[in-house]
Amino acid sequence: MNLYELTAEAKMIASLLETEELTPELEAMLVINQQELTQKSIDYVKVIRNKEAYSDAIEAEIKQLKVKKDDNDRVIDRMKLMLKNSMIDSGIDKIESGLFKLSLRRSEAVEVVNIDQLPESLVTVKKTVSADKLKIKEQIKNGIPVEGAVLVENFNLMIK
Repeated sequence: MNLYELTAEAKMIASLLETEELTPELEAMLVINQQELTQKSIDYVKVIRNKEAYSDAIEAEIKQLKVKKDDNDRVIDRMKLMLKNSMIDSGIDKIESGLFKLSLRRSEAVEVVNIDQLPESLVTVKKTVSADKLKIKEQIKNGIPVEGAVLVENFNLMIK
């Protein structure tokens, strides 16, 4: 049986126990169901551990590839800077070949040296609003109702 079927069977047995006495047959079904559920849970955890290890290996590979990419990008940026500086120092605005064309283009950008010295009309203030969930939880637990919030009980699966 799969986990879904075992869970449905456990619910059916629990439902029967609400209306009927615990007979030897029901008790045997309950024990068998619990044993099967335990074994199925063990099998699930084995698969989960295997998948977690695989995810960890993928994550490690991603980190290695990210380091390689960052190194490669730094080399590219350094080479572009050297090429640009060489063109500027030599007074060359354009280089053309059959494979590519290089050119220097002028642009302007604003660099803010000290934002505190800018007039208010030239500054944008961003405001973020967030709920203080720790304080809300504390108030609800202390019996103080908080309009717009409720305390929800969750179940988290712990595998050790």
